[in-house]
Amino acid sequence: MAYAQQELKQCIEQAVGHANAYQRAIIASYSWQVEAQDVSTLTFGTQERFYFTTPDRSMRAIGFGIAQQLKTSGHDRFLRMQSKWATLNRDHVGNDLFAFCGFSFAELKQPDYRWSAFGEASMTIPKFLYLEQDGHTTVTIFAFVEPQSNAEKILNQLAVEYAELHTPKSSQFVTRIRLTRDGNDAFEASFHQATQLLKTTLKKIVLAREVVYELDQPVDLAGLVQELESSQPGSYIFFFQPTLEEAFLGATPERLILKTGQEIQTAAVAGSAPRHELEQTDYALGQTLLQDDKNRVEHAIVVDSIEQTLRGLSTRFEKPDQPMLLKNRHIQHLYTPITASLSPEVSLFQLIEKLHPTPALGGEPKEAAVAAIRDIETFERGWYGSPVGWMDGAENGEFIVAIRSGLFTDRSAVLYAGCGLVEGSRLQSELEETGTKLSPMLQALSQLCTIEKDDVYVD
Repeated sequence: MAYAQQELKQCIEQAVGHANAYQRAIIASYSWQVEAQDVSTLTFGTQERFYFTTPDRSMRAIGFGIAQQLKTSGHDRFLRMQSKWATLNRDHVGNDLFAFCGFSFAELKQPDYRWSAFGEASMTIPKFLYLEQDGHTTVTIFAFVEPQSNAEKILNQLAVEYAELHTPKSSQFVTRIRLTRDGNDAFEASFHQATQLLKTTLKKIVLAREVVYELDQPVDLAGLVQELESSQPGSYIFFFQPTLEEAFLGATPERLILKTGQEIQTAAVAGSAPRHELEQTDYALGQTLLQDDKNRVEHAIVVDSIEQTLRGLSTRFEKPDQPMLLKNRHIQHLYTPITASLSPEVSLFQLIEKLHPTPALGGEPKEAAVAAIRDIETFERGWYGSPVGWMDGAENGEFIVAIRSGLFTDRSAVLYAGCGLVEGSRLQSELEETGTKLSPMLQALSQLCTIEKDDVYVD
C-alpha cells in the first residue's frame, strides 16, 4: 500500500471536500496493478470475505472488509437497489466502483431466522478488492468518507487493516460434521403436492431439498472454497461472508446473465444425468439425455421462457436450434447458450428482475410456480437459486444462479439441491438427482472434515 499511499490520500481528501459540499457520504477509491492472485488469497482475511470466479478462471474477484453495503427488500427490491446504486455511483471519487451483489430467491418468510446477514437484496463494496480481468490484476482500496472526516485518520486506519490482511493466520483443526436432517421426507411431501399442481395450473416447478449438518467447530471456509475450485473446474465458484456468523458459498454451472456494454450472454441449463468414470458409459448417458423426452421438455420450457423475455428487451437474439451437453465432474446437463444485444433503455437490474427465476429454478408459469414453491417448501430458500454476482459502475456485470450451494454458520452447514418437475416426473429419480447435485459440496467437505455416519436422524 505504501506504493499508492500519496495518491490514495489525495483521493480521500477530494472525497472529504465533496462530502462536505454535498453533506452526504462519498466513496473514494484508488487502484494499482499487482501480481496475479488466486483463491488462496482468501486465507488472508478472517472476517468479511467475498469471492467470485468464472469457470475458465479468467475473471476473479476477491474482496475483504466492507466499505459500504446497500440493502433493501420487498417485491420491488431490484428497482429499489437500482436507485441506490445510481446515487452512490454518481458521487464517488476515483476509480470505478465494484460491488459483490446478491438477491434472495423471493421475499423472505422468516428474515430473522437464517439469512439475516444477507437480507433480500445486498450490494457490498469491499474495503480491499483484488480483481483479475483480461490478464491483468489490480488491487483497489475503497474508503467510506463522511462529511467532516479526517483524511489522514482514514488513510492510517486503511494502512493498518491492509497490513493485517497480509499477516499469516493460524491453521484450523479438522471439523467433525454430523447429518441431523436429510430432507427426504419433506421433499417427498412437497413432491406429492407439486404433482397435483402439474395436473392443473403448472407446466413445471422446481423443488429444492434442504440437508442440515451439525458442526463441532467452524469449517475452514477458505479451504472449502479452494477445494471446490480445484474439484469443480467447469463451475463458477462463489463465496459471500458478510459477517462472521454466516457465509454462503457454492459451485454452480449456471450463468444467469453476463453484460458487457449492451451485449449480453445467458444460457438455458435444465435436464440432467449423472457422469460415469468409464468413457463409453459416460458417452451413452449423455446421448440418452439428449434424446430423453422428459428432460427435453423440461429444457425447452426454460429456453422458451428466456427467449420470450429477452426478445422484448433486446434488438438482437441468437441461439442454436438444438441443445448440447454441459459436462461437470459429477453431472451433465442439457445446455443452450444464448446471446443478445440489449435495448439501450434497459438496465442490468431490470434484466435480472425479468429473468429471475428462470424456469430452471422456479417453474412455468413463473409467478404461479414461485408462489407454489413458497407455499409447498417448509424451509427458507434465502439466496439459494438466486442471482448472485458482481456489478461495476457502468452496470457491466455477471450474475450466476446460486445452486449447488450451502449456508454455513459456526455450528451448522445447510446444503441445498433442487430438481425440475414436469408431468411424469418420478419421486425416486428426482431424489437421486438431488443426491447427485449435493455430491460436489459433500466431496469438498470430506477433504476438510470428518463426516460422521452413525446415529443419523432423518425427517
